[in-house]
Amino acid sequence: MGRGRGSGHQPARRPADLTGIISIAEKNAFVSLVNTITDNMQKDVSNPFDSLPVRPVLGDNGQGQWLSLPLLRHQDENKENILTGKTFRGNIPDTYSTTHTKTHHAVETEENARFQPLGELKKETLVFFRKWKSSVLQRFTEINVNDMTAETSGPYGRGRSDRGVYRAARGGRGGRGSSTGPHSVPTRHKDSKLAARHPPVPNTLWSLHPDRRELLLHIALLILLSLQDYKANSRLLLLKLTSSLNLSFETYQSGEAQVAQGLVRAALDALLEDAAKPDEETGGPKFKMVLGGPVNLTAVLKYVRIGTRQRGLGLSTITAASLLGTMAENAVLMGSLFGINPAKLPSKMLVTFARDIQDFAFVRLCKDPYNYDDVTMLEVSHRRLHVLVALSGFLTDSKDVAETWKFLNSQSELYAIQWEHAALTNLGSALETVIKSTAWESAKKEIASKSIFKTLMTSAWPQPLLRISKIVDNAWSVGMVRAEKAGAMLADALMRHKFQGERPVSLIGYSLGARAIYACLMVLAERRQFGVVDSVVMIGAPFPAESRVWLTMKSVVSGRLVNVYSENDYILGFLYRSCNLQFGIAGLQEIQGADGVENHCVEALPKGHLSYSSLTDHILQSIGWEDFHVQVLNKENPPRGIPRTTSQNPPNPPRRGRYRR
Repeated sequence: MGRGRGSGHQPARRPADLTGIISIAEKNAFVSLVNTITDNMQKDVSNPFDSLPVRPVLGDNGQGQWLSLPLLRHQDENKENILTGKTFRGNIPDTYSTTHTKTHHAVETEENARFQPLGELKKETLVFFRKWKSSVLQRFTEINVNDMTAETSGPYGRGRSDRGVYRAARGGRGGRGSSTGPHSVPTRHKDSKLAARHPPVPNTLWSLHPDRRELLLHIALLILLSLQDYKANSRLLLLKLTSSLNLSFETYQSGEAQVAQGLVRAALDALLEDAAKPDEETGGPKFKMVLGGPVNLTAVLKYVRIGTRQRGLGLSTITAASLLGTMAENAVLMGSLFGINPAKLPSKMLVTFARDIQDFAFVRLCKDPYNYDDVTMLEVSHRRLHVLVALSGFLTDSKDVAETWKFLNSQSELYAIQWEHAALTNLGSALETVIKSTAWESAKKEIASKSIFKTLMTSAWPQPLLRISKIVDNAWSVGMVRAEKAGAMLADALMRHKFQGERPVSLIGYSLGARAIYACLMVLAERRQFGVVDSVVMIGAPFPAESRVWLTMKSVVSGRLVNVYSENDYILGFLYRSCNLQFGIAGLQEIQGADGVENHCVEALPKGHLSYSSLTDHILQSIGWEDFHVQVLNKENPPRGIPRTTSQNPPNPPRRGRYRR
C-alpha cells in the first residue's frame, strides 16, 4: 500500500544548523506554518473522495445516463419542462412514486458497491501522502537554532562571522517585522493571483522584511530537495508557502530556476569528467557515459550562487550544504533529479516505444525546437525543477507540433509530444472538410434547435451529416486507438524510464491529446504512482464524464485538474456517438460529483471542435495558467473575449464572456 515514486526514500540525516541566520522564534513559526499547510493539503487529498454522489437519470436499461445531467441543469435554469415522456432514453421519474423509491434504493446500493474500489484508492493515496508529510516535517523539525544570547565564546559566537546574528535576533533586517504576535494574513497581497489560487495561511512571518521571507523560502526549497526527489506535493507546498509569506510567483520561480541550473550543471560536469577518464582495460578514452562519484561541493554551491552576496540570502556554503544533505555531494542523485541517467537514455526509451507506436518523440519547445533524445543537448539555462508536457489532438497543414504550443513560456521545462503525426494530420484535414461542408451548416442548426444532449440520447442525427460521416469517422477511430497507446507510452516514460527524473510534471492536451492524458493518468492510478503529476488541463476531452473516472485521475494529480468543455461542440458529440454514451462526454459537460475538479466552459467555438487548436492559448490564460508569453499570445491571436467560466471549487469569481474570432 502507499506505493509510489520514491515512497521508499529516506530523508538525509545531515544536521542543518541555522544559528545566527534565523531566530528561534522564526524557526518555530516556520515549522508551525509548514505543519499547518501540510495538514490543509492532506484534507485536499482526502476531500474529493468524500464528494456527494451524483445520481443521473435512469435509462431504459436501468443504468444512469450521465448525459441527462446537463439537460436537468438547463431545466432548472429555464424553469421549463424540457424533458417529458420518452423524448430521450430514460425518463425523469416522479420522486414521490413508490416504484421510484424502490428503484432508487436499489441503484443507491449498487452505486455504493461500485464506489468501494475508490475507498481502497483513498487509503493508499493517504498512506503515500502521510509518508511524504512525515519526512518533510521531520527535516524541518531537525533544523537546529541555538539561543544566541547564551553564546559568549567570542565576538562572533562559536567561530561564526557576525553575519545575521543580530538580524535574526531582531526578526529581520533593520529590525523590521516580528515573528511573534497574533497570526494573520496579509492585508495587501504581493501577488493577488497567487493568493487567489493558494489562499494564505494565517501566520506571523509575512510581516518580516522581504529578504527574510525570501531566505525562508530558499531554505524550504533546499530542505525539500534534500529528500532526494522533488515530488509534485513538494512543489505545491512551496507555492502555498510563497503565498503565505506574501511573496510573488516570480520570486518563487527565480529561486527554483537558480537552484535547478546549478545542480544540473554540476551533474553534467561530473558526467563529462567520468566519460573523459581513460578506460582501465584499453587505456583509451571511455565512449560510454558514466555518472557517479563525489561532486566538488564548492563548485556546486558556486553554481547555485549560495553563499554569495548576490543570491546567497545569508547562507554560508557549509550551511547550504547541510540543508541540501547528500544531494550536494552525489552526482548520481543530482543527475537522477533531472532524468540524467546513462542507463536510461531518452534514445533507448524511444526505441522501445517504436515497437508499439509508429511515431513518438519528445520535442523540446524553444526558439529552435528539436527532438530530445540526448540528455547533454539541453542547455543548462533551460533546465527547471518543473516539467510541462503538451499534447496536440489533431494537426492542420498550417501548424506543426511545436508551433501549436509556442506561446508557452520557459518558466517550466517545456516539451511537446509528437505522436502519430500522419494520423493526426489526416484527422485535422477530415475535420476541416466536414466543417466547410454545406451538410454541416444545415446539421448544426438542426442540432442546436434540440440540444446536442437530446440528439445523442435519441440518436436522431441529421441525415445529411450521416451521409458525410465516412469522411471523418475512420480517421477519428484510428486516432482514438492510437491516443490510448500514446497515453500508455507517456505513463511508461514517467514511471519506468523516468524521462522527467524526480521532478513533477504538468500535462496539457486538447481533443485526442486529452484522451492520451486520460489513458496516462488511469495507468498511473492503477500502478499507484502518486506524486508524479502536478497539474493537468484537458480541453475538449473525448472520454467519460463519470465522477469515479475523475476521482481516480485526481488521486494522482497533486495540483489542479481542469476540464475545459463546450456544450456547443457538436462535432465532438457526433464523433463520440458510437462510444459508450452512458457515462457522458467530458468535453461536452461539466464534471459533477468530483470535488477538486475545475470546470471551465467555452461558450463559442467558431469552427467547432477544430477551434481548440487556435484557442488553447486564450483558454489557458482565462483559467489562470501561468506558463505563457503574453506578448506572443496577443500578437498571434489577439484576445477578443473570455469564455464563461464555472468551477466546482473556483479560485476566482466566475467570469462570463465569449470567444469571438
